[in-house]
Amino acid sequence: MSFELDLLLRGADVYTMDPSRPRARTLGVWHGRVVGLDEQVAGLEAARTVDLTGATVLPGFHDAHVHTTSYGVAATQLELSDAGSTAEILERVARHAEGLSDGAWVIGVGYLDRSAPGRHPTCAELDRAGGGRPVWLTHRSGHMCAVSSAVLRLLPDPLPAGAVGYVHRDDAGAPTGLLEEAAMELVKEVVGPGSVAQMVAAIDVATAQYVTEGTTSITEAGIGCPGVDHSPLEIAAWQAAARSGQARTRAHLMVYNELFHDLPHHPDDPGRFGLDLGLHTGMGDDRVRVSAMKVWLDGAGTAGHAATGDDDSELVDDPVRLHRHVVEAHRSGWQVAAHAMGDRAVDVLLDALEAAGPTEEVRRRRHRVEHGGLIRPDQVPRLRRLGVVVAIQPVFIGEFGDALAEHFGAERVDWSIRAASLIDAGVVVAGSSDRPVAPGAPLLGVQAMLERRTASASTYGAEERLDVLTALRCWTRDAAYAAGVEHEVGTLASRRLADLVVLDADPTAVATTAIADIGVRATLVGGQAVHDPEALFGPAPSQTPTQEQP
Repeated sequence: MSFELDLLLRGADVYTMDPSRPRARTLGVWHGRVVGLDEQVAGLEAARTVDLTGATVLPGFHDAHVHTTSYGVAATQLELSDAGSTAEILERVARHAEGLSDGAWVIGVGYLDRSAPGRHPTCAELDRAGGGRPVWLTHRSGHMCAVSSAVLRLLPDPLPAGAVGYVHRDDAGAPTGLLEEAAMELVKEVVGPGSVAQMVAAIDVATAQYVTEGTTSITEAGIGCPGVDHSPLEIAAWQAAARSGQARTRAHLMVYNELFHDLPHHPDDPGRFGLDLGLHTGMGDDRVRVSAMKVWLDGAGTAGHAATGDDDSELVDDPVRLHRHVVEAHRSGWQVAAHAMGDRAVDVLLDALEAAGPTEEVRRRRHRVEHGGLIRPDQVPRLRRLGVVVAIQPVFIGEFGDALAEHFGAERVDWSIRAASLIDAGVVVAGSSDRPVAPGAPLLGVQAMLERRTASASTYGAEERLDVLTALRCWTRDAAYAAGVEHEVGTLASRRLADLVVLDADPTAVATTAIADIGVRATLVGGQAVHDPEALFGPAPSQTPTQEQP
């Protein structure tokens, strides 16, 4: 009986991202995995052969830092990212509120304070626009919100000590309606959580968009957080979405550190901090997997809350408690992913990792800096020595670069959202979007890594520009490495999962300004087309996904 492949791709320009064999023209797939390239599959028959002459094939993109349920839930809420002024925001709130029942929440997302520096809608304005309803508008940064008086009345009285400083007040001491960081979390606790069904629907909406852009796997940057876009049952939601086919991408789930707690343990057990039953990084399968512990060390750089210099005031918590969470999570088997916009926050992480245990064990865990808004030159050798990965969001440069430059100072822009200097020093850099905070298409992120231009057309750290192939590697092989799955995805080689994207042009052969406009002709996960508008791969095999809920 002759051996038959499931799928054979011919005539494509294949960039494998495998340094031992960087290019190919033919690729074979069997049982969801790549079985060989070119001569390795020569002479083999296939159930389906597809001629991709003129197309470019890459490993599927991996977005190393994204908020899928937040993005999916936002699709059902009032979208404000394109509102050009505070007046327009208020007009949209009023129109949206007219269609709601009395007492229903008006929830809007993505607004920017464009009218003037620091000009946010006030609670009095939102009272009028919302007709007295609870109004909650989340800023584009995700680290602040504007609320109406009805929402302020729902907050605990007195406020927790850690939230008091994040409630903005006018000259008379009255709340303006602008809340940040810990105070914003109080609103999320009042309005949330979402249901498992809502989370599954959000995953469906979000991942349906991801695959149109060539994304085949993601790292979800914080599950179990407060708010309507999260749930204490969020892992169950991802499992349900995977079973039903509504999670179109593979997912690696970071768990919010506030869910962690001390565990009863035997004196001989190193793991005494984490989730019940000792669950830690790596639990799951190739569709849904538990990833890192996500810990916020500081706030948003665009809001001026990146922890910089020697000042601990912008850290989100007591530095001693943050230090302990990092150390104990490492010792309990967790990878740690630390939101660190400022260099002081990076110091907190590095100091904790140096205290956590033997350097080789720290290196094996591949702990992560999320964002790396500001990394000093003296921190780069420490990152390399400890094996810390830096997950950057290059589209931030175009979206927020001017604000970040103002906050950090022009003299420190070269240390901000670093890429080339980190890679040259031996630090792995993973590409990501932080969607919905910024646009999420990977090719847009690749272009931003090459251009590094702000909205005002200023160059943002010219020496940190990358070449095309290096940028593509950040979004494929190196993003997979950051998730600890480079042996499964991120390269196209024998025995790897057949996750790939078919592009209608070669990113290395077009003008830099045209990379983001390259079309995605098809996206495959496990050798099956999950995005195929041209029907290149024909009808999908008959499948009957299970629909049961946990």
